[in-house]
Formats: sequence, structure tokens, C-alpha cells
Amino acid sequence: MKKNNNENPSRGFHTNELTESAKKSMKARIISAVVMVVLVVPALILGDWIYLLVMTLVIAVACYEILGCAGKRTITIYFIYLIFVLLLAYWPIFLELIKGNDASKPDPYFTSLYLPILIVVAGTFLLLWTTVIYKDFSVVDASFLALMAILIGLGFQCLFFLRYYPESLTAHENASKDAWHFTVENTLVPSILIIFVVLSTILTDIGAYFVGVFFGKHKMNERISPKKTWEGFWGGIIISFVLTSAVGLILTFSDVPIIPNANGTYTNSSGEKIDLVYTSIFDRNHWYYIIVVSAIIPFFATLGDFAFSSIKRYWGIKDYGKLIPGHGGVLDRLDSIFFSAIVAAVFVYAINTVLTNPNGWKEMRILI
Repeated sequence: MKKNNNENPSRGFHTNELTESAKKSMKARIISAVVMVVLVVPALILGDWIYLLVMTLVIAVACYEILGCAGKRTITIYFIYLIFVLLLAYWPIFLELIKGNDASKPDPYFTSLYLPILIVVAGTFLLLWTTVIYKDFSVVDASFLALMAILIGLGFQCLFFLRYYPESLTAHENASKDAWHFTVENTLVPSILIIFVVLSTILTDIGAYFVGVFFGKHKMNERISPKKTWEGFWGGIIISFVLTSAVGLILTFSDVPIIPNANGTYTNSSGEKIDLVYTSIFDRNHWYYIIVVSAIIPFFATLGDFAFSSIKRYWGIKDYGKLIPGHGGVLDRLDSIFFSAIVAAVFVYAINTVLTNPNGWKEMRILI
């Protein structure tokens, strides 16, 4: 009996035949992706308090979904958990408000990264106390939810940092502009960094999906993700790296750096004049940083995808929610983005701190 070449992955290079189910799934994913772009991208580009408000709604949904994994969606636990995550995500704002500093725009708050130990310890202890109050709330539940709160909270804080940090660098240009004053300089230009990171993540996901669907033969880890293949993995990595590094280099050598340069003097809210001189780490002289960040983001994006898939397998669920047809819940779309945002934000913050200050390592405030 003659054997079909498609049955033997070692003989040549062949595409997979799409089933009707795969075609419907692909169609649903594409339509949902377009809708998400239409809804999210404007808020991301406009920034200001609009972006903060939209992301707050997303945080509320994410907390609801993660509690659903462990089946702990009581009103009391939900609000405790939501406050825990919000404190981690918005700690830069809370910290400045505690100090008595406030601003009409959110970007001055997100110039550093924080992982507040006090909030982590207090939130973890509070979740552990629930094991005493609720009979069906175990230590495993508390430990899982504490870990996910830290990951989700830090992930959102990094998403805020990636959007607002570039805008804070051009404060001298926008010092006289209050919130809700939208121009190209304080919307599109500062949003290039986060668009770059999200684009890299999405290209990793899209590349892995389509390469896996059409050419995937060798499974990576069926226990965690039955459909993911090594062909899809490397396809996503290569496609993302090539395209995002190309976009980054084109922008940079076209004098549109991913992080804007800033030179000048501006007056802060206290009336103090401050000289601001900042050279982007993604300029012509530091083009290699674009190559580095374009290479590392796809690997961490894939790690995030696998980590959240592993969580779903542990709890025996298919998706975190049903809000987005073809994709699942909010966390099904943010899994890769969380990891990408964290590694990109830490990279930018660390390199910027060191380049702008010889003693920068001593001044990094990631842990406070």
C-alpha cells in the first residue's frame, strides 16, 4: 500500500490540511482580533487617563477570571483580590500621593518600576487568613492566587510604564498642557514603545499559530498544550524577531526612535526649572539594543503562553473566560503580553538607569 507523504514528517516539507473546525476557529480569531484592535488601540495611543481607565476595567475582568480557575468567586474574596492587584499595578501613583505629590496627567507617576514588598506580604497574609475563614479555601488556593496577583499586578504596572515612561521624558514639551490635551507629541510618539512590545508579542503568537497550523508536525509538550509544535514555536520566534527588529531599525534610522529623545528645560509643578537631557537607548548609536530586545521578547512571550496554559491544564479548564470569541478570556490574550511587558520594561528601565547615571545600579528602585 502506497504511503501518503503527509503522514511522514521526515519526508519533505508539506502543509497540513485544514479541517472545518480549524477554519471556523481561525475565522473567529481573526474577527475578534480586529475588534480588539479597534477597541484597544485608540485608548493605547491616546494614553492619559483614558488608557488608565480602560486598563482598570481589564484588571477587574482579569481578577474575576483568575478567581474562576480555583472556583473562589465570592464577592468578599473578589474585592480583596481586586484591591491587592490594583495596589501592585498602581503603586507608583499611590506612593506619590502618599508623599503629597500629584499631577494632572498620569505619566509623571510611571518613571520607575516597583514591586512593593509591604503590599506583597500584606496581600499574601490576607489570602492565607481566608484559609481559616473559609473551609473550602486551601493553602494551595491562597498560594496560587498570591503568585498570580503578583504576576498580574506587576504585568499591568509594566504596561503602564511602557506607555507613560516615554511621555514623561518629553515633559518639557508638554509641561503647560493639562490632561485630555491630545497631540501627536503626547499620544502617538510616546505610544511607539508599547506598540513595539505588543507588536512583537502578537507577531510571535500569529507566527506560531499559522506556522503550527500549516506546517506543525512535532509536538512540544502535549501535557501542557496539545496543539503547539516545535515548527510553530520557531516560526513564531523567527517571524517576530525579523519583523519587529526591521520595524525598530527603520523607525530609528528614520529619526523616529522607539523612545523619544528629550532635550530642553521645563518648569515642574513646584515652579522649579529642570534641565532635561536624555538620549534614547534605541537611537542610531544604540541600534543593537533593538536587536537584543527583539530577540528576547518572543522567547518570554512564548514562556508566558506556556505558563498560563499550564495553569489551565492544572485546573482542568479550556479557557479563562468566554469574553472574546475564538480567543477565550482576557487572560488568554494577556498571558504572553504580561511576560513580554515585564521583560521589556525591566530591560528599558535598567539600561536607561545605567546609561544616564554611572551609579544607576544603586538607584534602581524595582524593590521597595
